[in-house]
Amino acid sequence: MRQRLTILCGLLTCSILLGCPSPQQSSTYPLDADKKLLPADWLALSPDDSHLKYLNASTVELLFSLKNRIAQSRATPEGTKPPMSEALIAQQSREMNELCNNEMLTSTEILVKSMSPEMYSTTKTNPELYLENNSNQQTNLRGVVDDWNRWWFIDEPSPLSPYPIVKP
Repeated sequence: MRQRLTILCGLLTCSILLGCPSPQQSSTYPLDADKKLLPADWLALSPDDSHLKYLNASTVELLFSLKNRIAQSRATPEGTKPPMSEALIAQQSREMNELCNNEMLTSTEILVKSMSPEMYSTTKTNPELYLENNSNQQTNLRGVVDDWNRWWFIDEPSPLSPYPIVKP
């Protein structure tokens, strides 16, 4: 009998601690539909590409300035040291691609295509749902200690003592 009770308590503890997993964030930002609009590499675009209309003129100027510096660096003769190392080229290329992607996805033309770009339900956006679910899960997990104490009757002093017991 004691063994069955131990197994039952173990199963109950596992089910309380594990519980049901909260829904995870379904996608990252930007939205998958908008990601399809992004070019794979902004530095590979030509000056008359249609993607450039989403960028500011200063960003386009920075983009082609970096593209020219990379071309000059790679065209240096063998014996001389190039102005930019390959690691620096890779880092600046990543930063420029990130800048251009962010600027394109926040441009007015893209946002007008979808008037509610981050709505996943009728009332809340995905980050709001994600935070609410995480908050509920944390509240439930904090309540496990109280439930455990009530289950084992250790949340209050024993009423069976003939002497008054003061809580510490």
